[in-house]
Formats: sequence, C-alpha cells, structure tokens
Amino acid sequence: MDELQLLVLWCCCLLLAVVALLFGRNPLLRHPPLPRLHWLLTEGIPTGASAAVQRVGGGRRAAALAAADQFCCERSNPAVQVFFLALFAGCYWVFAWHVFPMLPLPGVPAWHRYTGTAAALACLALFLAVSWSDPGTVTPVNAAAHAALYPHDGVLYPERKQCATCCLPRPARSKHCRVCNKCVARLDHHCIWINSCVGLLNMRLFLAFLLATTALCFYAAALGFRTLAADMAVHETWGVAFRPYGASEMIYLSQSKRLLLRYLSAAYGPQAAATLFAGMAAWIVAGFTGYQLFLLCRGSTTVEEHMLRQAAATPTAAEAEAAEARRIEARADAALRGEALPDRAEEEMQQRQQQQRGTSGRPYDRGPARNLAEVLFPRRHLAAAAAAAAGRAGGGPGGKKRA
Repeated sequence: MDELQLLVLWCCCLLLAVVALLFGRNPLLRHPPLPRLHWLLTEGIPTGASAAVQRVGGGRRAAALAAADQFCCERSNPAVQVFFLALFAGCYWVFAWHVFPMLPLPGVPAWHRYTGTAAALACLALFLAVSWSDPGTVTPVNAAAHAALYPHDGVLYPERKQCATCCLPRPARSKHCRVCNKCVARLDHHCIWINSCVGLLNMRLFLAFLLATTALCFYAAALGFRTLAADMAVHETWGVAFRPYGASEMIYLSQSKRLLLRYLSAAYGPQAAATLFAGMAAWIVAGFTGYQLFLLCRGSTTVEEHMLRQAAATPTAAEAEAAEARRIEARADAALRGEALPDRAEEEMQQRQQQQRGTSGRPYDRGPARNLAEVLFPRRHLAAAAAAAAGRAGGGPGGKKRA
C-alpha cells in the first residue's frame, strides 16, 4: 500500500469519525454503527486508555495523563489553533510550489494563482478575526440587555439563576463555559479550532469562516483535479501502456484504477495528496456548516439540542406518574379481557411520547428569516433589547421616570 492509498484510507476514517462525533447521538441516526462509534470515540477509548495507563504505569502515570487531558481539553490553549495554521500553511505550500508552477494548462488559466492566493488569505483573515472576537461575554454592564433579549421559557431555562462562578444573573440561552471561564450569551459551543466560544456576537463570523473554508476546500480540490487531468492530457499519459510485474499483457493507465493511483503517487505525489485532502476536508466542513445552518434556521443551538435530547430521554415526575397510571390502567383492562399488553406496544408508546417532547421544546424558533437576522445583526437586536429594558426600568409601570 503506497502513500496515496494510505492517505485515502486515513481521509475515509477521519470522515467517518467526524460524522460519528457530530451525528452519533442524533435521534434520526440512532441505529448502529454511528451510536456505537460515538460511544467508542467519546467514552470507550478514553476510559480504556486511562485504565491501561493506571494498570501499567501506576498512579503517577495516570495522574500525568489526567493532567494532560485537563490541559488539552478543559483549559484554553492555542495548540489546535497552531495545528490548524500549520495544516493550512502546508496545503498552501503544496499548491504554491507544486500546482501553481504547472499553470497555465489547457482549460486551466494562470490567473488561478492569484485567485487561489486571494481565497486563502480571505479564509485566513476570517480565522484570525473569529479567533480574537468577543463571543458575547455577559458582564455586569450588559447583563440586563442580554436578559431582556430572550425570556426564560420554563423548560430549558426554567427560572432566573445566578452563575456560581461569575456571580452574575444568568440570562436565558446563556451558559458558563468552563474552558473560557466566562458566561457567554446564546452559547452554541466551545470550538477548539478557534480556541474560543461561539456565541451571540461572533456566530456570524464563525459562519463566514465555515463558508469560506468550505468554498476554499472545494476550489482547491477542483483546481488540483483539473490541473492534474490537463497535465496528463498534455503529456498523453492516458494512452501509455504499462506491464505490471508478473503480468503477461500490457495495461493502459485508463483501464486500471490501482495502476492510476500508483502512477499519481509516483508522478504527482504532493499535488495528488493535497487535492485528495482538500476534497475530503471540503465534505467534512460542508457537513458541519450545513448542520450549523440547520440549527440556526430552527432557532436552536448545539447546547440546546443536547439539553432537548436529555429532556426527552429523562421524563419529568408528572410525566412518569402519568405514564405509570396509564400502564396500570392498560394492564388492568388487559387482565379483565384475559389478554396481556405486548411489550412492543408499550415501547412504541414510550418512544412516541419522547419524540413528541423532543420536537415541541424549541420556544426560541421565530421563523428562519428572523432567526438568521438575529445571528447576522446581533448588536442591533441587543441594542433594541437594552433600550426596552431601560424603558421598563425608567418609565415603565412601577418604574420611576428619569429627569
């Protein structure tokens, strides 16, 4: 197995792992193997590695592993940012030193050198902008405005609470990030690639970065593919015949995919590897971008979707009591008729109740247009909420008018 085939296998495994991490707990994809792979990546492998280190190295090695996990996963550090920049620079170096010098070619003009560089610089600028942007930190100055922006729904955010760490009133849809050690308004998730949270004020920059990265990856993959195909056509490579070792007949390059991969690895190693990596990365980032847009159109966040799944899986006390009453009544009726309630019917009834709870708990969905407007123009909505809060405090019912 040569280097290009190893890269193909690695990209496929990476794509499967990313899909499992993003959608492994989605109720629509609850059938194996995605849930099992999600459990393996998030719980099985870390728990097994910790147990193996504990058994082999003792308590000191286990403590060192726990400290490393605390530093990498529970604290803010730029390690993944540096990795992204190194990966970005390496891919651009391959195109600048191996693909751009091959231009121009038939059907591939030389101006792709400049458009490719401009696209890469735009993506890099968006990465730096979102990395150092304010996600919407809740402070004593803006806490009232954030509290007026979204009301407590009584389900996901049942009551006004105070953050035990920041000692501030926690507005609805806000959450304290233990990595950044601050409360973030409309927190979506903590992104390790930008080493910051994604919240109310920087979601639009994060979306722009995702869209730019998706477009850049697709552009790089298409440019690399067309460049290799045009260069092979110029040198008439498709009509070259080879005799593999141990074979008795000549085989044309266009007749064997295995031979084509070996030839690309030998003649266009860096170009083919960068093109393949860009193509796989494009689909990975496009899937995550689509998922983020899907949540935005539904008026939800990644954190709230997780909370909804937990609420659907854990019924409240009233629901549990009602379900138990229905179960007793159904069994009593079945006993009077001399029948038994099938377990399958009971399970389907419980699943139907959970699905109904899971799909009716999005109180902040105001329609796709308004949901997107709140993300694209967050400061306008925040300013309007602050003005409304100030009006209620100064001149509303029960408030004192200002001079």
